[in-house]
Amino acid sequence: MNINKSKEKLDRKINKQRNALPIGQTLETADKYLKFDNKKSKKLKSTRPVIIADKIVNQNGDEEYAVIPGSTKNNKNTTFYGKNGIKYYRHILEVKDNEDQPIKQGEKFKKTIRSTRLPKADVEKMMDKILNHTKQSSENRKKYKEFKNRYKKSKS
Repeated sequence: MNINKSKEKLDRKINKQRNALPIGQTLETADKYLKFDNKKSKKLKSTRPVIIADKIVNQNGDEEYAVIPGSTKNNKNTTFYGKNGIKYYRHILEVKDNEDQPIKQGEKFKKTIRSTRLPKADVEKMMDKILNHTKQSSENRKKYKEFKNRYKKSKS
C-alpha cells in the first residue's frame, strides 16, 4: 500500500467535506441555467438566489442539490419570505439544470459573498408549501421522489 496515495485520498475526502454546503444555504445562478420557458419568460435575470432545500451525495462523493428559486417580485406562483435578502420564493422545486444535469456547486451555481443561510425550520416550511399546498405540488413531489431515489440500489 502506497502511503502517498492513501494520503491523497484522505486529502480529497477532507476537501469535499469542507466544500459541503448545509441545507438552507443560498447560491446564486442565472435564469438561463434553470429550466425557464424562453417563450413565456420575457426577461431572464442574470443573477437569482436559489435556496438549497435538500441534498444527496453521488457515487463520487459530490453533493447534488434540490433548490428553490428566490424572487424579488410577487407573482402568482410566489410566497412572501422577506428575510436574508430573499423577498419571495417560487413554488418550484428544481433538481436539474437547463442541460438535464444534477445541480451542483460550481460554475453555474456559485456560493458568493451575498450568499446567506436560512434556518432549517424555514426551509422545511417552504418544502411543505411547495410539496403539498401549491398548484405544482404533484409535479414537485414527482421531481423530489426521483431526486431522493436517484442513487438508491434497486432490489431486482
